[in-house]
Amino acid sequence: MKIGILMIACFALMLLPGCMGLFHPQAEAIYQQAQGSNSQHTALTILEMMKTSAQQAKNEHGASPGIEALHDQFHAFYRTFCDFSDQQRATTAYEQAVTLTQELKTVFHRLWKFKQDTTLRGAHLDLLLSRIRELHTFIQEIPT
Repeated sequence: MKIGILMIACFALMLLPGCMGLFHPQAEAIYQQAQGSNSQHTALTILEMMKTSAQQAKNEHGASPGIEALHDQFHAFYRTFCDFSDQQRATTAYEQAVTLTQELKTVFHRLWKFKQDTTLRGAHLDLLLSRIRELHTFIQEIPT
């Protein structure tokens, strides 16, 4: 019985990323490095890191350091949503940020798929940068 419960718990940990950096230790390090005075500041700092990495990736090809950094930074950014209070989560700006984050995830997955194709890679990086700028705006609008 105990072994069954332990196996279910381990399985749940693998499937549910939650607020943990179990599978992305670099993301947890980035999160800790970006830690600010509040959740909003932390999220904005990571978005700036993402912007820099996306711009760097525009000058690289294939599985580049810029895309690898962007991947870890995305996971660190996703972690910041666990830090917002219930009052902040009840705002329209927060909801819009969540929606844009889901779009960002889709764009990043497409970017990863086309990282070898220079034209599609550039188009997806441009779209990613556009979403990052939009996210920056909505994160700023979330009350502290």
